[in-house]
Amino acid sequence: GPLAVWRNNTPVHTQSKSSKRQRQAQTSKCRRYTIMATTDKYDRQLRLWGASGQRALGSTLVVLVGSSACGTETLKNLVLPGVGSILVVDDDDAVVGNGSSANGDASVVKASPELNDSLLKFTSPSSNFFLPPPSNQDDSDSKLSNAARACALLSELNPDVDGYHRTVPSLEGVDYNAFLKTLMDNPPTSDKAAAPKQILVIAADQPSSVTLALSHACHVNSIPLMIARSYGLLGYVRIQTASPYHAIIEAKPAHRIPDLRLSAWPLFDGLESAASSVKNLDEIEDSKEHSHVPFVVILLQALEKWRGTASAPTPSGDPAKRPRNPD
Repeated sequence: GPLAVWRNNTPVHTQSKSSKRQRQAQTSKCRRYTIMATTDKYDRQLRLWGASGQRALGSTLVVLVGSSACGTETLKNLVLPGVGSILVVDDDDAVVGNGSSANGDASVVKASPELNDSLLKFTSPSSNFFLPPPSNQDDSDSKLSNAARACALLSELNPDVDGYHRTVPSLEGVDYNAFLKTLMDNPPTSDKAAAPKQILVIAADQPSSVTLALSHACHVNSIPLMIARSYGLLGYVRIQTASPYHAIIEAKPAHRIPDLRLSAWPLFDGLESAASSVKNLDEIEDSKEHSHVPFVVILLQALEKWRGTASAPTPSGDPAKRPRNPD
């Protein structure tokens, strides 16, 4: 129970020891969950590409040209693993007169807008989960372009990712060379994140009039480009690597896999002595004791028994030239 302390002939009740321990345990629990949310968030993918791969992903700016269903789904699969930042670029006839220009001015790149209820309501069927059609009843979302709405819903998936958007009158009239140079010199950043170290451009469901100009601009500025197009359940992906060429840093060794079979090479002394230390393996009746015998010892003793049978002939009468493994 609580502890009673007398001060000036007046009892003062203090906190009990049990409640104090509970508060300390709760504080420790909250601290542990905070650490888990920051360190174990990407645990599964860290096992796939390691810490260096996660750092490379977290320092990349992905530019999506075209907010189609194929493009937003592709960007979703990069936002969830923790890409550094995203920039959605798309045209929209409803915002042609809002001052957007088709040059490489970085002032038209804006941060992701705040989410509101209108963005989360799909008033009509849509094949794009991240681009709801504008509502006729509520015009609060009609002021936002397709790029802004897609950016807002994609940025919601991962608070570690910074979202930006840019709206142009037409994707065919953009000076991609000037735009990419502006991104390289002055990339969009926030107070909580550092500037990206590399840029990846993704063009989704775009005509050749857009992809050709974008491909040339990416080649000139040494920026990798991925072109994706989907036709229902079919589609294709084309990759243009940055100049000089794509370099595989963590390549698997291409040399011959070493032969680790027990019969391929002479045994080293330590393994041979360990195998010979187990005596009367066939006479062990206790299953628990037999289960503690290493399997490699069982294989080596079985191999030695086979070498002494008639099925292992001795060429030229020399025991040293007997075959090491059966045919």
